[in-house]
Amino acid sequence: MMPGRLLSFHCMNLPSSKERDGVIGIKDFRGELIRMFQEPGFIYHSEVVIWKDPVTAMQRTKALGLLHKTIRKDSSMSRQGIPDYLVTMRKPGENPERIAHTPESFPVSLWQRYASPVWFDINPSNTLTRTEAREDADERHICALQLEVIERGIELWSNPGDLVYSPFLGIGSEGHVALMKGRKFRGCELKESYYKQAVKNLIHAAKSANADTLFSQLESDEDAA
Repeated sequence: MMPGRLLSFHCMNLPSSKERDGVIGIKDFRGELIRMFQEPGFIYHSEVVIWKDPVTAMQRTKALGLLHKTIRKDSSMSRQGIPDYLVTMRKPGENPERIAHTPESFPVSLWQRYASPVWFDINPSNTLTRTEAREDADERHICALQLEVIERGIELWSNPGDLVYSPFLGIGSEGHVALMKGRKFRGCELKESYYKQAVKNLIHAAKSANADTLFSQLESDEDAA
């Protein structure tokens, strides 16, 4: 990473259960991640709360603390919903290639939306589909990454032509947005089914952005196979 540049991660705190953890509560997963990056020297730079509908969360998880019957039975066990976070860490040093936005590309009204500590306008359904990448023994993904969140981070904190890197590629959400926004992209993924779907998604994004990338060769190899 360049000095002074930024690393962002998308996360949520995790509910604990009596069966698995011995108590019903919430684990400070967000805080653990922040401290993990601070230990080697990263600077805690910024974070935004991404609002999530507690009714949708209740219907999906049946969490005791979100059920309406809980406030009738014993409201001391009721709680608020668990939001998502976009946490951003900064590498120490002075950024050698400044990221300067013009008033035309980044007007005050847009900056005021992005600068808000809570984003209420993120569409939770605006994600790359992962249906084709699912396997029978798949883990349940509880923190799907919305494309709008990636777009805002890339627009704010990178220049066109910069290299965006994701060490957890998944099906290529960060790469999809990076290519669509005129950036370069690299990613790593251990799971073969996710990797194959990511290649398809990245080829599609490169085509859509009229980008001349190495994925054209991957597509040729895929067609030949």
